[in-house]
Amino acid sequence: MIAPLGEGFLLLVAALTGWVLHQPLVFASLGPTAYELVETPHRRSAQPYSVFIGHLVGVVSGFAAVFVAGCWGTAAVSAAGVPFHRIWAAVAAVALTVFINLLLRASQPAAMSTTLLISLGLMQSPMDGAILMGGVVLMILFGEPIRLWRLKRQQQAQQLTGLP
Repeated sequence: MIAPLGEGFLLLVAALTGWVLHQPLVFASLGPTAYELVETPHRRSAQPYSVFIGHLVGVVSGFAAVFVAGCWGTAAVSAAGVPFHRIWAAVAAVALTVFINLLLRASQPAAMSTTLLISLGLMQSPMDGAILMGGVVLMILFGEPIRLWRLKRQQQAQQLTGLP
């Protein structure tokens, strides 16, 4: 019961902060990030370094891919269609995000969603990049105490049961 409450709390913090600031601080990649922080606190991808660097690399890779694919002015992907340049931007952004995160040892699967938000044109202004990272910072600030508490509880449960 703790996981749904913790994850809901983290998204509530981002949503309320966004509401107060009139900025969209809730976006697709925060859901998986909240899940990792609360449900899998032992994974490297849930650690603050991986969360921050992983998403930052996703943002930078998304912008780089949009630039290289030349689709700043291309319509965003929508129900009406998928512009061809956006396909290449998305492929390049994801590949670059994975490659750089592997080099930096910043495993963060949710960063794929972040890079797709940019490369597919859903959030591609410099302000959008700042908003994305603002949401990530909120996840870290409010999620790290929950992650550490969950990690401690999981370790205590393992000691009691004798399971690895």
